[in-house]
Amino acid sequence: MMALSLSTRATLDFLGPEDLTRKLRMQTAVAPAVSALLVNSPLLEGRPCGLLSHRGWAWLRTDPLRTGLLPPALRADVSAGDLVDWALGIPLIHYRTADGRYHRAPGGTFADLLRDGLPDGTGPTAAHWSAHLSQLWTDTRVRRTLEPRGADGPPAPHLAALPALWTGLTYHPESCRAAWESTRHHTAEEHRAARTELPARGPDTRLGDTPVRALAAELLRLARAGLEARVAAGLEPPHVPAHLDPLDEIAATGRTSAHQCLTRWHGDLRADPARYVAAHRI
Repeated sequence: MMALSLSTRATLDFLGPEDLTRKLRMQTAVAPAVSALLVNSPLLEGRPCGLLSHRGWAWLRTDPLRTGLLPPALRADVSAGDLVDWALGIPLIHYRTADGRYHRAPGGTFADLLRDGLPDGTGPTAAHWSAHLSQLWTDTRVRRTLEPRGADGPPAPHLAALPALWTGLTYHPESCRAAWESTRHHTAEEHRAARTELPARGPDTRLGDTPVRALAAELLRLARAGLEARVAAGLEPPHVPAHLDPLDEIAATGRTSAHQCLTRWHGDLRADPARYVAAHRI
């Protein structure tokens, strides 16, 4: 899955405990809408796979303990301590020793490792904890930064669209707050149901009783307002809000990058993988 499809990620800062809470809960709450808007992996091994996002489908079949929804992050008061408690309850996959070799971690959670130690009798270190956090692939991965990672990658000319969306929503306090307030009522069960639906339905997915396409349009409006405020404050160059234009078109028409890819596949690319690679080579 990681070799056959593409994601575009953003890395965003938080300034302290309260800022972490505000940004993380919003990013988690809006993640299904962003992922549904960006579906773009409809081909698998040289032919259409019947989905708009094979990547999204594949993640549904990856360890559910460490992928998808970050459960504590939907809480209004989520804290770094909540994230630590959650991560302690998940097993470490592998670790590296001083000789540079990787080893499969023993069974049990990371909390068990703290209590029982590693097979050589030593206890886990800060480096083991850092490696453990790198082995968690939730919609937003929290380490020293916030890393939203749930969306497929758009076509190369539009790569800046997703970082622009996350920047406008995350770094403008009013847009961040409004995005959270518009999505905070959705439950973890509704998030998981939307994740199951979106590989095939894209922006026609529903998050609970909310049509995702309409929600995505509202998030884009808030993101544009956030970017324009940052331009006015001298924090972004004037052209940055225009990076959202391709996403506005998707929200308006429902025609995603995956749909556009399939049209070209059956059109000028003539269902030829070599033509596809040549057309998208960077």
